[in-house]
Amino acid sequence: MQLTRAELFSQIWREPMGKVAARYGLTGNGLAKICDRLNIPRPSRAHWMRNEDARDERPDLPPPPVGLSEAVALGARQPRQSPGTRRRMDSGSRRDQILDASAAIALEEGLSAVNVRRIASELGISETQVNNCVGGRTELLISLARREVVQQERSRRTRVSRSSDRHTRIVLSTIGYLHEAAKRGPLLQMLLRVPEVKVALRAERQSATETARAPIVQRLTKTGEMDVETARASTAALTAVSLKAGGIVAAGRAPLGVVEQLCLAVIMAGVASDDRIASGG
Repeated sequence: MQLTRAELFSQIWREPMGKVAARYGLTGNGLAKICDRLNIPRPSRAHWMRNEDARDERPDLPPPPVGLSEAVALGARQPRQSPGTRRRMDSGSRRDQILDASAAIALEEGLSAVNVRRIASELGISETQVNNCVGGRTELLISLARREVVQQERSRRTRVSRSSDRHTRIVLSTIGYLHEAAKRGPLLQMLLRVPEVKVALRAERQSATETARAPIVQRLTKTGEMDVETARASTAALTAVSLKAGGIVAAGRAPLGVVEQLCLAVIMAGVASDDRIASGG
């Protein structure tokens, strides 16, 4: 059957890959490989854990690989690029491609399926190229986890920047974190269960947390009504509430909307209590 890349892109973001694949007499993995070969972004398993409104968010469809058309013939052998038309990627783009492929495999098949040989096979490149870009398997997993943390924080900061009001920023920060936990959390949680990854990221995550808490502690102790230890303890407790809520959302143990509502209620009650103490009220 013939259809366009845009039509296939729309279908796989509207329904799970397995369901779309069955419609054309393919396996989910077979359809995933066709999408990758034709440069069609596909959703991760975590995408289907999100609520219906959140699932409307999707990336743009990039152009087809050089030498391939917009037409897709499902059920037929897909044309490969000839060596003469293959475009050489710069190291940054290749690294991103490797990390994207690693994330897709991890979410669909688990971390045990992620290794240099599998990535090289999926992308049609040599194992040496993978090693040159990201190192061995452990370095690959650490790089993937680090990228997830950075993108999660970047998204949260973007949301927070929309307001200058402190309470509104707290609300936006909490909502932003929970939405990113729903979107990226399953992969990050999976990666942080790997001891080498957890150890490698521990220091920088702790540093980032301390940097984020410092201005909050400073504001709470500015009037002298709250001591530093109390301010730190309160800030750590409220942070723990957000982290726990994010873990629940990432694991799919409760709907995002319910967790968001309860988490915000606890966080804002804690913020109001801190404000009263800090102001001597």
